[in-house]
Amino acid sequence: MKQSRLAKLHAALLVSIVILAVGGRVLALEPPSPADSRLVAGDLALSLSQVTGGLRLESLSDVRRKQEFLGTNSLPLFRVTLRRAGTNEETSLVADAGWERVTARRSRNRLELRWEKPRRNELDGISVVANAVAQPRNHSLHWDLRVEDKNPEWSVWRVVFPQLALASPGEKPAVLFPRGPGEVQPDIWKRPFAYRGNYPGGWCSMQFMAAYSGAEEHTGLYVGLHDPWGSTKDLFLESDPSTQTARMRFEIPAPDMGIPANGFTLSGQAVWQLLRGDWFDAAMIYKSWASKEARWWPRLVRGERADTAAWMRELNAWAQTGGGPSECARPVERFAAYLKLPVGFHWYSWHAIPFDNDYPHYFPAKDGFAAAVAELQRSNVFVMPYINGRLWDTHDRGAADFEFTRRALPAASKKENGEPFVESYGSKETNGEPVKLAAMCPNTALWQQTVRETVLRLLKNEGTRAVYIDQVAAAAPTLCMDKSHGHPLGGGHWWNEGYWTMLDTIRREMPRDAMLTTECNGEPFIRWFDGYLTWHWQYDGQVPVFPAIYGGAIQMFGRAYRGGATKDLALRMKAGQQLVFGEQLGWLDPRVADEPGNGEFFRQTAQVRSKVSRYFNAGQMARPPRLLGPMPKAKADWQWSGEWWVTTDALLSGAWQLPKEKRLVFLFANVGDESVTNTLRFDPAVYRLKMSKVRLTEISARDKGVLPGQQKCPFERELTFPPRQVRALELSW
Repeated sequence: MKQSRLAKLHAALLVSIVILAVGGRVLALEPPSPADSRLVAGDLALSLSQVTGGLRLESLSDVRRKQEFLGTNSLPLFRVTLRRAGTNEETSLVADAGWERVTARRSRNRLELRWEKPRRNELDGISVVANAVAQPRNHSLHWDLRVEDKNPEWSVWRVVFPQLALASPGEKPAVLFPRGPGEVQPDIWKRPFAYRGNYPGGWCSMQFMAAYSGAEEHTGLYVGLHDPWGSTKDLFLESDPSTQTARMRFEIPAPDMGIPANGFTLSGQAVWQLLRGDWFDAAMIYKSWASKEARWWPRLVRGERADTAAWMRELNAWAQTGGGPSECARPVERFAAYLKLPVGFHWYSWHAIPFDNDYPHYFPAKDGFAAAVAELQRSNVFVMPYINGRLWDTHDRGAADFEFTRRALPAASKKENGEPFVESYGSKETNGEPVKLAAMCPNTALWQQTVRETVLRLLKNEGTRAVYIDQVAAAAPTLCMDKSHGHPLGGGHWWNEGYWTMLDTIRREMPRDAMLTTECNGEPFIRWFDGYLTWHWQYDGQVPVFPAIYGGAIQMFGRAYRGGATKDLALRMKAGQQLVFGEQLGWLDPRVADEPGNGEFFRQTAQVRSKVSRYFNAGQMARPPRLLGPMPKAKADWQWSGEWWVTTDALLSGAWQLPKEKRLVFLFANVGDESVTNTLRFDPAVYRLKMSKVRLTEISARDKGVLPGQQKCPFERELTFPPRQVRALELSW
């Protein structure tokens, strides 16, 4: 009996190797012998198994909760797409097939995996190295990856890493992905769903995703790329209802794509981290990294952007309209007077050329522009004209090619065939043909100088207090292949660096009390802008992940307010959501002041915001308040793209804190037509606070009053919110 057991054990050892902490021993995993490897980081455990020609992800689990994250149809850890030099022929190498030799080295909390000798002889000289480092304290695994390419015939074109096929994480499953401010979709494991985001840009603003259970004893997985340079990449999230999996992957175009033997090194690290929480906890993981390592994190002085003008940090509302001074100046003045607050004015079509046409030849301005700017700014209106920071019209004087081919074409971003990347947005040339606008390469001196001269002329000659530079944080980088521009071809982070250089120069030369903004909220430009126009935050299921990370680091402002049969409710939903998300309100037609219901709701929301505005420019977002009772819903057509139905809570809520000042505020906006009564539960431990009592102050548009006595903690308090009312509850200790 004993001999039989020994024989079985010996046989098992021959076909299975478990990589344990054995001090750096190298194991050659060559077919057909299977092998397992395991790395544990606190409660997060990773196992890989050998398959013929490679390694496969076998398990990724929460060992304490006994929750397996991987689905049954695991994906290869990586996919490397190669292109034969001088051709369009492509081939791929994957982690779980096609290799003659795979080795693993384990040393303490580090696991090194190496794939060598592709079975296709023509790919000789190409290998892949991946390292996983366990961080038990954070229950996380941090990966790097390198493709070594010594083959003169092949170029690394794209790298997919990491990629995971995830099973449902438990009851009430949800996924978080970085569209706009962040978006949560419930249970995509059972229904078709697909998201692709081109990073960096407004529709893919951050570099992480998450899947988690919404049950009380929830668990989940955070999956991110912590790339401090913000290199261009695509994020994919796709459901497969047939296998009940959600697939996450990051696809990265290689720098110097097309150049033989270019190789590839992952910029930053891929992170898999156990998530015991929800979207807010995922945001805190990313914030902890970004605030320490991201190149775009600004310098904060006592929590504030000292390099942003005080008037911008303290602004509460924005008007948006366009045309000549006689068309738009008076309505904006009335808007500011109606709110009884300073306002920002985003001025479109201030120039003689048509909108989205003949760029970048903005001057001369329309008659009386400078005088109107001066008059508005004496009326507590801060003027911010529009320019585009990315496009040059290919027919830039009516229907004629004025300067594009002669001057701009060499600096335009180019495709592989040498043609410029060209875009159209519905505007027409004088001959009726669509305007074709070329995307300019920000790494070129011509484009940097062109934008700089336009911005400084507006600030210094026309007297504006700000300039809006469109598309910089909205449109994803183009993969420019023009060697004469001096940047790596295709992928990398050179696109960001080109804008950083441009904006550094502008900020050094612009007046001290001026500021810059741009469209949308692609994160790598935060340090160089004072505000992001969040007009595109229009999605059903969106949550304030971006404000939770970057609140105080940059001011967010503006939603697109549009028409439709439910426009009044949509207006209240947007304004209320802006308030609790910490955005500066509006970016709407100033004639809202002439609409009794809408004007009144918008005014009270702006006035409440003005009383707590310090939280948004010197504080940080806190976990939204916990309301215990059932919550009615509001649903309206937001008209983002045709009919666009969005559902939110009728009572919108949020929380912001000033930790050093020992203050926390809960914000509430009842956007519906019925009163809402609910119970607020407050536990200091949720906010990592230690106090036994707090003072409560109620804040409305009309007044601010301290409630009698002190409230013991933790507490539950029933609150009633009248319809179409906005209120704040401040806690201090």
